[in-house]
Amino acid sequence: MVDTETLGGGARLPFVQPELDRRRFLIAGAGLVGMLGAGCGSSGSKASVTTSGGSSPGPFAVRSNVFDFIAGINQRVSFALETNSGSPIHPTDPVTVQIGRLDRPLDASLATTLHGDGLANPYLLTYHQFDAPGLYKLRVSYQGGQSDLPIQVIAASDTPIPLAGKPMIVSPTPTNAAPLGVSPLCTAQPPCPLHQVSLDAALAAHRPVALQFATPALCTSRQCGPTLDNLVAVHQAYADRVTFIHCEIYTDLSGNSSVGAVSAYHLEHEPMLLLAGPDGVVKERIDNAYDRGEASDALNRLVG
Repeated sequence: MVDTETLGGGARLPFVQPELDRRRFLIAGAGLVGMLGAGCGSSGSKASVTTSGGSSPGPFAVRSNVFDFIAGINQRVSFALETNSGSPIHPTDPVTVQIGRLDRPLDASLATTLHGDGLANPYLLTYHQFDAPGLYKLRVSYQGGQSDLPIQVIAASDTPIPLAGKPMIVSPTPTNAAPLGVSPLCTAQPPCPLHQVSLDAALAAHRPVALQFATPALCTSRQCGPTLDNLVAVHQAYADRVTFIHCEIYTDLSGNSSVGAVSAYHLEHEPMLLLAGPDGVVKERIDNAYDRGEASDALNRLVG
């Protein structure tokens, strides 16, 4: 694995300090327990704070809920607000964001939607297309205050995990009938029901697929469990049209050996949801945590 550090919840900065391997990332992330933007395998990044005028209710910070910011796609931009001491903020007024390169004027404000159904800490969601790789910032405005979050945007070729328009990687995933040496098969409590069909069989059947990578018992950010729960909570309404698959990250609770599909997909962080059409081509990739509403919206787009 190339050694890098992260800004903005997972974007790569090759010129900072050597990256920890994925297991050590999990351990390093232990201090981020409960933080929405700190998915497993990512150290996350918190913004420095500025305020505008005298109407600011006090300083706040921004934490990204995205692993990779990627140029040239309709990018999911998701982030949470928190106090400088790390306590989550539950916004009661509109939150807007401006995005731009560090050395250029910011673009026009984008509206955000608040999501938190099934999550303890809510997040804000919008979409933006970054024109090219480089250093950018998000300027978030809330109740008269502003906070800037620096991020690095990478080229699509710099992420090995399939993006929209790319084919899924054919690989078996552990199932109840064929656990492939993975024990426990599911670390959620109680175990989830999404281990009936292997990914390779699902792709061969030419049905839409929702593949969730997550390890609830070993996810230091505590986001894998709630995220998987949110998918399980909404999946039944789509079960006649979509094959749902949950794949754990590790073969056992020691966390020392990755499941084969995890290696096949070159995962460096989780949770990660991939939605593919009957042709086996990825329609959406959702990094990190999402709520039930966002899951339902994505599934509606998949089958609609």
